[in-house]
Amino acid sequence: MNKTMTEEDERNDEEGFKVTDRRMFTAEGEVRPQEQEEQAAASPPTEVSGKPPAPEETRSRSEPEDETRERVDFASFLISLATTGMVHMGEIPEPTTGQVMQNLEGARQMIEILTLLKEKTGGNLSGEEEHLLENLLYELRMKFLSKSKVIKF
Repeated sequence: MNKTMTEEDERNDEEGFKVTDRRMFTAEGEVRPQEQEEQAAASPPTEVSGKPPAPEETRSRSEPEDETRERVDFASFLISLATTGMVHMGEIPEPTTGQVMQNLEGARQMIEILTLLKEKTGGNLSGEEEHLLENLLYELRMKFLSKSKVIKF
């Protein structure tokens, strides 16, 4: 089959294509001069004292600060761990898939993590936090015992 070239094909053939070397380093392993200029332009500003800028200075100006987002406190952290334990026991559907699953080993691990937190934070929690942790552990342990049908005396 004999293919004839159109005028556009001939024009593209004459123009050819351009190859641009975008490697950051030379063959000797040194940074290319244009890369140094680009890195200097892209680096975040630093203070004259040499200290790194404060976190609010490094945040992209295009990212609005989300003041409606709630901060994570210890109580919400505990509830998050307990909720994960309930998901593992099949008491709550898995949030991303909506499926109910049962992973008793995962539930046991969440109970152990909460127990570890109780031991390590002993005496450092407020009355409300301590009460919350006790109640969460109690509920998780009772559900775990009913699911696993294992009672140790």
